[in-house]
Amino acid sequence: MTNQAKTQHPIRLATIRRLYFYLVALISFVAGLAGLDSLLDNLSDAWLGSAGLSDINRSGYLRDNIASSASILLVAAPIFLLHWGFMQRRQGELGERGAALRKFFLYGASAVAVGYALFNAYGLLEGLARLAFGELLAESSLWPSDWLHLLLTLGFALLLQIYFHRVLVNDGDYGKEEVLAGRWRRIYQMLVGLAGLAIVIWGAGQILETFWRAIVNLIYPTIGPDWWRNPLSDGLALLIVGSVLARINWQRWLQITAQLPDEARAGLRRFYLYAAVVISALVALAPTAALLRELLLLLFGTNSSSTAELLDKLTSPLAYIPVGVIAWLWHWRVVRNEVTAYGESLEGATVRRLYYYSVAATGLALLWFGATDLLQAVLDWWLVQNPGSDRIWTAPLAEGLSLLAVGAPIWAIHWRTAQQIARQTDLQGSRERASGPRKAYLYGVALAGALLILFYLAQVVYRLLLLVLGAPNVDLFSSETVDHIARSGIAALLWGVHLLAIRGDGQMGTETPEPDAQIPLQQREALQRRIAQLEIELTEARAALTKLEIEG
Repeated sequence: MTNQAKTQHPIRLATIRRLYFYLVALISFVAGLAGLDSLLDNLSDAWLGSAGLSDINRSGYLRDNIASSASILLVAAPIFLLHWGFMQRRQGELGERGAALRKFFLYGASAVAVGYALFNAYGLLEGLARLAFGELLAESSLWPSDWLHLLLTLGFALLLQIYFHRVLVNDGDYGKEEVLAGRWRRIYQMLVGLAGLAIVIWGAGQILETFWRAIVNLIYPTIGPDWWRNPLSDGLALLIVGSVLARINWQRWLQITAQLPDEARAGLRRFYLYAAVVISALVALAPTAALLRELLLLLFGTNSSSTAELLDKLTSPLAYIPVGVIAWLWHWRVVRNEVTAYGESLEGATVRRLYYYSVAATGLALLWFGATDLLQAVLDWWLVQNPGSDRIWTAPLAEGLSLLAVGAPIWAIHWRTAQQIARQTDLQGSRERASGPRKAYLYGVALAGALLILFYLAQVVYRLLLLVLGAPNVDLFSSETVDHIARSGIAALLWGVHLLAIRGDGQMGTETPEPDAQIPLQQREALQRRIAQLEIELTEARAALTKLEIEG
């Protein structure tokens, strides 16, 4: 057996051992926490009573539930402690603390604990808010026992999350994990951050929507008293829980980026920031399109809703637009500041391109549908000659104008930014033109445009051939024919714009640039990170050796 085979053999065994122990530990942890949650729920009901339990066979029902949840906990807890304790005793071995499977377990268990903490904190805060807003104690979901169950489960979940985070910090490489181990941490922080953002937006939007609906109800009373208690309580609970989650996660990640500039350039962090920008933009733009549509219908005089119904429809867009705009501007400012302060890695550049071209494609799709709706409205207005008929063109006109108002700026801004980079003659421009996201966008749009032209012009040619061949009842100059010609014209215009961009890229060069002076610099940075990790492992190995010598 060669020396290389001897070296790889124990490494493979260590990986298999970690896979077994950490996977079993994670599964048993999830099962044990679920059993603990159910047991606390049933014990609270047994001690304080529950309004949801039937008086018939009440004791038998509780007995069965307690036995079921306790059995899961009593089996899962020893399995978890056995496997986790075994791996904890081996954490002093070389490479164990920095192992990717160890980080997968710790961040997976942390995510489960955070999920339980969020769910129970939300239930507790929402129930308390209802009581604070005047709900009777007898009608509260917290009374008589659920408050204790939620409080205990929340406490256990928080303690477990704090424990796992402390283990991660004590491993000595928190924020400096290498390769896959670092990816697990970034995936965890990215998902937690996006979840916190979504919860904050949801809660803040619900609060504002309740506020606007209350104003409408003062002018046009249509809702009974105390209707606001439940949505306002729900919004406050969501806002508090989401804000705490997003704040803690952001501060932890910000501390890492302040100490390690490479973290700020990491692809997953940039993906998180751009994803937050996209989510915030969707929250702002989708209600904006709906708001514009309702206002245009009102302007055209074809909105059949009463004033009260119209104002009620506008409460949701008016609530979520400011929330989305604030979140959008804040995250975009963070992206811009970090790019200016820390620069952009190759992974970060790929994420940026994915953002710009995917958003540009979305804006282009909205522009296409808006233009076709606008075209349909023009044709309906032009061809419907009966003065007494309904103005059927107003609905597609409002729809088309609202989509154009949203889609055209989105596409123009993102496409122009991407084009400015691609038209540069330096290395950055070469990489932009050679990038996969740009090629996928350009050729994807060109393909879609060609198919649309083919489909609509084929319908026109079909009618023309029928007319030439003498088929009866062929109306070549119908509204449908004009519609197909116009739709193919819109597709041809967009198709031509992107074909010109493909042609321009080809003239300037679309090949991947040759390695330059930045590649050795990136290799040097990677080697420095590897040396730092090896120094950590060397320190751990020396500490383990010293411990063995002392014990010997």
